[in-house]
Amino acid sequence: MRWLWKRLKEVVVHRILGVDDTPHRIAWGVFIGTVIAWTPTLGFQMMLYFACATLLRANKISGMPILFISNPFTAVPVYYFAYRVGSVVLHGRSADTAVARAQIAERLRQAAEVAGTTHWWQALGHEAFWATVGHTMLALGVELWLGSFVIGFAMGAPLYFVTRWGVRLFRRASPPRHSMPPSR
Repeated sequence: MRWLWKRLKEVVVHRILGVDDTPHRIAWGVFIGTVIAWTPTLGFQMMLYFACATLLRANKISGMPILFISNPFTAVPVYYFAYRVGSVVLHGRSADTAVARAQIAERLRQAAEVAGTTHWWQALGHEAFWATVGHTMLALGVELWLGSFVIGFAMGAPLYFVTRWGVRLFRRASPPRHSMPPSR
C-alpha cells in the first residue's frame, strides 16, 4: 500500500503540479482530462484529450494521468454509474439496476464472442471487440452520455480549483527547478 501512495504522490507532484506552464493552463488540462475520462470513449481518450487540450489551449500533459480512471478493468462500473446518473437526470429516477447490469454484461459477453474468446478481458486486442463495445456505448445512448458529462463536470470543476491552488502552493514551497544561465 505504501508503494501506491508513493506512486500517486509522484504522479501528482511531477506530472501535474510540477509541469512547466501557467497554473490556469495546468488546471484547465486537469478539468478537460476529468471530463473526457468519464466519457464512453475508451480507446480514444488520449487522442480526444490531446485534440481538446490543443483547441482549448490547455496543458497537454496535466490531464493525461486522469484519463486512466476509465480503462478496460474499470469500464463496467464507471460507465454503469454514469448510466445511472444520466437516467436519474433524464427520467427523474434511476433505471432498473438489474436490467441495466444484465444488459451491459450481455453486451460485453457478445463482444467477447464476436472476438472469438470466452471472456471480455481476453478480447481487448481484437478490433471486433472494440466495434461491439462502441455499439454498446451508442445503444445505451443518451443516459450514458448525459451521466458521463454530468459526472465529468461535477468532478472536473472542483479539481480545476484544487489543481490551480495546488500548483501555486507547490511553486511557493519549492525552489525553481530550472534557472536560466546569465547571458554574457
